[in-house]
This record gives sequence, C-alpha cells and structure tokens, in this order.
Amino acid sequence: MYSRPIDIHDIDEGVDRKQLNQLKQRFLDLNQLRHQRTCAALPERQQQFLQVLPLLFHVNHPMLPGYISHSTPAGVYHYTPGNDELRLAKILARSFQYNRDLTEKNMAIDALFIMGSVGTIAQSDSSDLDVWVCHSLTEDDAFLSELERKCQLISQWAAVQIHFEVHFFLMRSGEFSSRRSQCLSSEASGSAQHYLLLDEFYRTALWLAGKIPLWWFIPASQEHHYNSYRDKLLGKRFLKREDIIDFGGLPSIPANEFIGAGIWQLYKAIESPYKSVLKLLLLEVYANSELETEIVTATAEPQLSSDDTSPQISLYQDSINAALSHQEANNQNPDKKPASHLLNGEPLALSFKRAIYAQDPDADALDPYVMVYRRIEQYLQKHNQLQRLDLVRRCFYFKVNKPLSRTSRQPNKSWQRKLLEELVKSWHWSAHQLHMLDNRAYWKAPHVITERALLVNELNHSYRLLSELSKHQQTDIAISSDELMILGRKLHAAFERKAGKIEWINPGISRDLSEDNLCFIREQNDSGDSWQVVRGSQNDLALRNVDVEPIKRSRSLLELLLWCHANEILASHTHVDIIGKQFSLSASQKQQLILALQQWLPTPLTIEHHQFTRPAVIEQLLVIVNTGVEPQADLHKKGMQMLSSQRDALGYSGLRENLVINADIIHINSWGELICRHYASDALINCLQHYFRLFPPGKQFSLPELSVRCFSSGQGNNIAQRLTELWRDLISCYYSGTRPRSTRYILEMGDEYLLLQFVQQQLQIQRFKNYENLLARLAQAQTDFSPIVIDRYGLRDKPLRIICEQVKQRSITVFYQLERTQTRITIVDEKGSVFTTLTEYHNQQTLLRPLINFINAAMQRQLLDGDHTGALPDTKDIAIYELVGNIKQQQGHAERRQLHSDLSQLHFINIKAIAELDGDQQLRFTIYCNEQEFSALAYGDDLFKAVASYIVRRRQHSERYPCYITDLDLSLCHDTIAQQTGVQLGHYLQLKSELENKLNAALNAL
Repeated sequence: MYSRPIDIHDIDEGVDRKQLNQLKQRFLDLNQLRHQRTCAALPERQQQFLQVLPLLFHVNHPMLPGYISHSTPAGVYHYTPGNDELRLAKILARSFQYNRDLTEKNMAIDALFIMGSVGTIAQSDSSDLDVWVCHSLTEDDAFLSELERKCQLISQWAAVQIHFEVHFFLMRSGEFSSRRSQCLSSEASGSAQHYLLLDEFYRTALWLAGKIPLWWFIPASQEHHYNSYRDKLLGKRFLKREDIIDFGGLPSIPANEFIGAGIWQLYKAIESPYKSVLKLLLLEVYANSELETEIVTATAEPQLSSDDTSPQISLYQDSINAALSHQEANNQNPDKKPASHLLNGEPLALSFKRAIYAQDPDADALDPYVMVYRRIEQYLQKHNQLQRLDLVRRCFYFKVNKPLSRTSRQPNKSWQRKLLEELVKSWHWSAHQLHMLDNRAYWKAPHVITERALLVNELNHSYRLLSELSKHQQTDIAISSDELMILGRKLHAAFERKAGKIEWINPGISRDLSEDNLCFIREQNDSGDSWQVVRGSQNDLALRNVDVEPIKRSRSLLELLLWCHANEILASHTHVDIIGKQFSLSASQKQQLILALQQWLPTPLTIEHHQFTRPAVIEQLLVIVNTGVEPQADLHKKGMQMLSSQRDALGYSGLRENLVINADIIHINSWGELICRHYASDALINCLQHYFRLFPPGKQFSLPELSVRCFSSGQGNNIAQRLTELWRDLISCYYSGTRPRSTRYILEMGDEYLLLQFVQQQLQIQRFKNYENLLARLAQAQTDFSPIVIDRYGLRDKPLRIICEQVKQRSITVFYQLERTQTRITIVDEKGSVFTTLTEYHNQQTLLRPLINFINAAMQRQLLDGDHTGALPDTKDIAIYELVGNIKQQQGHAERRQLHSDLSQLHFINIKAIAELDGDQQLRFTIYCNEQEFSALAYGDDLFKAVASYIVRRRQHSERYPCYITDLDLSLCHDTIAQQTGVQLGHYLQLKSELENKLNAALNAL
C-alpha cells in the first residue's frame, strides 16, 4: 500500500506530532533492516560482538573487553540492554551482573553509530567497522584519555579474538559542527573534507544506541534554513533537546571541498582505483551541478517546473518527485533551488531524506552504493559518455564483489546478489563478459594494461576537472598545503611519465600477473634496435607461425626485464627465452642477470606514507655492464682470450682495450620511482654523466647504495670490480669534502685520456687522444683553485702523475726534468693550472734563477693589481722538484731541491716586457734590457732581433745560451687575456714562453 508523504515543511503553521513519530519510525525501520542485513553478512561471533557493542560502552566490568577502570566514562543515553545482550555479556564474563555493575548515573556516551559499507550492497567479508562514539566530555576532561584507551582495547580484542577490524572515532557533535580537522595519514584525508563526510554519514550511518540525529527531522526543503528550523523545532518542544544529537545541516557542499576531497581520492586511487573512481565521479557530478546551479541562479528566478525534471535516476525517483510536487503545491518558497539542482546536484543524503519523507523506505532503492551509482549513471548518460559509464559499472560490480557467473554457495540467494542481478540485467552484459570480470584476479598483463589505461585516463580526467574547478572558484582549497604537497608527490610518483621510468601497471587490478613463459625478441630496423616481450616460449612462437602482439616494447632488454620483474610478470618459475641477432647471452648469464634484478629489487615494493613527507631521494643504484655483448668476442670464439699483466678493464692488455662496451643504469628513489637508462655506446662516459647529473657535488644529500654487475664470460668480475673502484675513487674525490668542487680528475680509457671537471654544477668530460693535448688543456686558466687527481690506474708512465702526487694544496710548485740537452719544466700555479715547456739546458742555475725571479715578480704584480681570487701563496714557499728515475718504466720520483741561497749569487741581464694593446686589439710589447728600452713602435718586426743583438754584446764572450724574461707587466690588458677567470700565474708563464721562444730564435739567428 502506498504510504502518504510526510509534510512538515512550514513549522510556523504547526507540526503534527503524529507525523514526527511516523517520520522517526521510518528512519528506525530502515535502520533496523540495515542492521539485520549487516548481521546476516557476518560470522556468528562478529554478529554477537555487534550486538553487545553498546553494552561494552554502557558499563565498566573488569572481565569485559575494553575495561580500564570503574571511573572510565560510560553509560549510553537511554540504553537498556535486552536479554540477548545480557546473555552474550555473561558468555564473555561469567561474573557479569548487570544490576550490580550498572552504577553509572551520568550518561557520558550520547550515541553510537556505524558508517560505511556495512549493511549495504557493498558489504563483504573484508569490510571493517567504523564506529562513531559520540560523547559529551570536554576536550580537557581528565577521563577522555581513558575513553580513548577503552576504544583501543576493544579494537585489539576484536582483532585478536574474532578477527574483526574495528575502528573507533570519538566525536562531539559541537566539535564536528565547528569543522575541527585532523592530520593527514595513510588512512585519513585530514582536512580534505567535512561536508562530504557529513553527506556520507547521513546516508550510510547505522544507529546502534543513544540519541537520534536531529537531521532526520529537518525537511530537505528547509536544509538551507537548518538552524532556524532547528531552533523552532526545539523551542516549541516538538522534540526534546536531550533526546537528539546534532551534527549540523547539509544545505550544499562547498566547491573547495570538491578540490581537497578529489585530490585525496586521486591519492587513494593509486592503490584502489575502482573504489576511488566511483567517489571521483560523484564529486564530478556534485561539482558540475554546483557550477550549473550558479549559472541558473544568476540568470533566472528559482522556480519548480516539470520541464526541469530529469530522467529517473534511481529506483525511488517517483517518490522524490511526488514529495517535491506535494511540497510545491502546499508551499511556494522563494528560497527553493531549481528542480534540476534538487534532483541532480544536491548531496545524496538530501535525496535519501526526501525519499523517506515521501513514503515508507525501500532499502534496496536507498542503498547508499546504489544511490551513488544511479546518480553517476544519469550524469554520464546525460552527457553521452558511455565508455566512462561502462567503466563505472565495472567499478560498481567489483566493489559489490558477488561473482554472478559462479553458483552461489548459499541455498538462498542473498539480497545483495539479487539486487546486483537486476542491475546487471539492465546493463545487458553477456555471460562471457561476466566470466571475464569474475576472473579479474587472474587477468594477465595485456588485459591489465588496457584496464589500467582506462583507469588512468579517468583519473587524469578528474585531475583536469579539479584544476579547472580551482581556477573557477577562486577560493581556498579545503586541504592544507602540507597535505596537498604529499598527495601531489604520490600522484607524481604513480602516474608521471618520464624517459626510462618503469610503470607499475597493476594498481590492485589482478592478483597474479606472472607468466609461465616469456620470450624477449630483438628487432633491428631503420629506426634502430628495439626489444619486445611476448607471452609464450620460443617454441610456442615457432609453432603458432603467426605474429603475436607483444606485451610491451622497449629500446633495451634490461628495461623490459626490469618492467616484467617489477610488475611480477616475470616470477621465479617463469621460463625466459631471449632471441636476437648479434646478441650473446648464455643460459648461465641469463640466469645471473635475472637473479641480479630480483635480488636488487625485491617485490612487491612497499612505499610507506611518510616517505612522501620529504622530497624524493635516490636510494639504490644498479649498473649492469655488457649485457648481450662479449669483450674480445673474436678471441673468445677461438678460445684465445688475451692474457696480460695489464689488468685494468678500461685499458686491458698491451692493446689498451676498453672492456666496457654497453651499460644499463637503474635507480629507484624513496617514492618508488624506478628509472632505467641504456647506453649502447660510450657507456662509461654516459654512465658518469648520468650519475653526476643526479648527484652534483656540493649539495646536501646522502649518496645511494651502488652496485655494479657484469656477466661477461672472461672478465666479468674484473670489469665490475674496476668500475666499483672507480666510483669509490670519484666519490672520495668529489664528496668527501677534502677537495674543492672544481677538482679535475684524469682517467685513462682505452687509447684516450679523459678529463673530468665540474663547471657550474655540470660535469664536463673532455677526451684527448694524446698526452700533449691533455697537458695543453691542463695549462688553461681556472676560475678557482682546481687540483688534479689521477685515477689509480692512470698515467703510471707519465711525469704528470708524480707531479700531481706532490701538489696537495694551493701553492706554486716548479718541476724540471733533464732530457739530454733540453729541460722540461712544469709549473703548477696558484689555481692548479699546469704550465709545461721544453727549453734548452745550459746549466741548472741559469735555468732556475731567472724563472724564480720571474715568478716572484709576477706574483708581486698580481698582489699590487688586486686581480686575483682567494689568497695568493707566499712566494717564499715556492717548492722546486727535480724529476729523476725511469718514469716510463714506472720507476720515477721527485726530489726536492733547495736552490734559493745559491741562486741569489748569480748575475744575469734583467729582461722586462710590458704588454699593451694596439688599435686592432693585438698585444704589442716594449722590452727593457737592463733599463735599455726596445719598443715595437721603434723597431717594428725587428724588435726581437734588436734585443738579441744587445744581449750578445753584453755577454763577455758573445755566448748564445738561452736568455729568459725576468719580469712581465700585463696591467693594461687584463680584460683581454683573462676576462672570465682573472689573471693568474699561468697567463704570465704562457706569454713569457712565447716571448722567450721568439727572443732565443732571434739570438740563434745572429
């Protein structure tokens, strides 16, 4: 029989108390049915727990779960346990006597509610219990902590004794109404939502005991005047104030909550996309309707019209429409919203309330999850978005989790299964489709990838909508900046695409992606090499004789292997075939490679929530060398792999062969982002640049754990050990804090010399084919002091190694090495530049005294000009070394020479040069020999000939031994010769050498 609507819209004309009682009874009847459905879906012991739960908060008994003390706040308002509850309490505690123990006179517990999926179509064996414990204690009440502890103990008892997950939330209605927020955690959305939570509570709450919600008695049409209606309802004593609990009204949901809650749901979607898609779509419906309503109310007077009535959106729509029509016929209210807003955009809790006011409640039609689905369905059909609707239906089906293609174990179908069958029948799903959905736990990668693409596309759509909404509203987002940052980081880690990033394809879609057989196939075409992985073995592919669509393609084998392993497609039992021309990988090497990945990255990977409170940090790094290639491959084929005492893997044997051919570098950060890069050529250089690009020296971070693996047949361990040593040495050089960031590192690789140096936080690697070119580069000016570190295997037969071992700090050091009739002089200046020159040798004293005097004069000029960075070394500390021994046979060393006192007794001609710029910005010189001036203006191109003639005339026997510049003035041309670095000793030495070469050439030509 059709029940009449309840109309208490205009309280000023009076309210029929009989209608209030009828209204209360409708809510309680629906509540009772939901309670029965909840219990029916629970095991017996969990049913008993739910039944006795109000009693646990009503009394304090030492033998009952949750007991703290007799003074712990207890007593549920107007609660009287029945015989069944007392019987269950006696089972838990034999000594329990209700009359004797019930001594609490002040009822501290206002009400108990359960909210969420229990009692709905979505209730499952894994559903937990979220209980609101509404109390009257103040925040500073000394016994509040005891009540919190009691809740914890009951939760622990339920988890251990009856395997039931129960969460308690202490609530004060006044605090909730004032929107007090909590901090974000992996289980709570923090300040992201308030009215949305209230919306969910009002339509899902299951009342257990205590006061009933005042919200039940406020008509939906009066929700915008909630406080006024409430005050009249209580003021005229239609309801007793002490009998109700008030969490506040729900006139509408602020747009800023859509943004905060939407971001929160995007975060939850990373692990549970199906559930979040439903909630995100509901937010979209709410937000879209809110925007449409703003437009309508801005352009027209609010009115009810049959033209605004939308298609049926629920099984109960007729009742809602009837209630609206009845209210409109009896009351013309100018504050009403348009019907389109009431039916489409208003919170579902209000639609729920309207339906109960309209007639006796239909529990199936008012099921919270069915209502969510119906609202979304209507929205998507209205906008003709059928592909999204199909995804929503799958999300709903998976949430309900009642596999319809399988026979029910129960003799009688549950109400949930019957209701789901009705819905699915209207969707026209085939038996095959149901079978596929019911076997989702066993979907393999191709199906999962397709489904994930649809889910990610939906999440991207939601993200774009939220972005647009935030721009449109111009209001504060209902989520703190810290929470927003954490959620943004989680979304970035899960969905942001980067070059080489391994995607996690299974966000809770399938239970097992593993394959028994995988085949990795190399392809070579005009666009380069690529790899693909297909399901099945090599034999399977040969027997099929048809093209098989690969699961995934990639530029490198390692990236594919890592992708399969990370997503648990490649498991311990998986047989792997690898096919590729010009690709060498034995069965043993293949097994070692896969095992290395499995050991380096255990699966499944778990990233804790707190990791996202900090910026991402790379935690592990793996370098795998020479996958599929074999150094000295031709020799290996002949069984003649080269043996040598030269064991350096970067310069192996007498041929100086670099054994590092290719490399893959893999790293994972604290957010779970997994990156793989393959370098098919210049592997070592590319790996070095990749590493130092990630970790520029000088920044505050901890370096990751580094592993280097190589499975080459002959020299695999040698290569891995060599690269591990190299990285340790580089880390010691650049990250120990003992050397400046500008330090230069020299490394030999094959027949090349590599020079590593950081310039403006970027690593520069220069390559030189011969030693002389390397020296020329080392002579160039530096912006800061830049010492040189030589790799442990590098330059063992070169004098530079001995020189660099002597120079540990900023100083000026002179080295010379006698070579028959010539001398090689090397000077390391105050910035570490290495100046090298070869000059004729007359004797030790004529070689060194003019040089030392020149250095002193040049340093004095720098000090006077002020054109230097940092403190200049004291010229008294200039060290002089002679390089002796057989350096080429690695038997050389440096011997200190103390020549200052002896050199002071020598007499020689002072030759001073002054540089200046001519009209063409070219350097021109004026030379003074013992104060005799020789100017380019006077002598032109014969300048050096004139100076040489003068020097010969001044010598006692007109000897032709070399002459040396003893002083050089560059004060007029600093900006020209050293604009970027500033003038340093190396500039003086370079110009000195050029002048001396010209002068001595002229001297020999006389």
